[in-house]
Amino acid sequence: MKVGDLISFKPVGFSDKDWSPPCIVIREFEPQALDNLWVVWCEGADCIVDEINYDVAYLIEGCANGSGRLG
Repeated sequence: MKVGDLISFKPVGFSDKDWSPPCIVIREFEPQALDNLWVVWCEGADCIVDEINYDVAYLIEGCANGSGRLG
């Protein structure tokens, strides 16, 4: 996962009906954790996601430009 990725996520083991709407990865969670936590913008709120506890679907990879800025 990286800044600018457009993803959808759901907790591991949940139903296919439980996928989130599209969310954009905005930054890595700080302080850095061993689980590589990421902050995503989803329906007007910051959410914390990792690839261990959540199934992640990559809808579009790398929406950010080379400097990591969106747009």
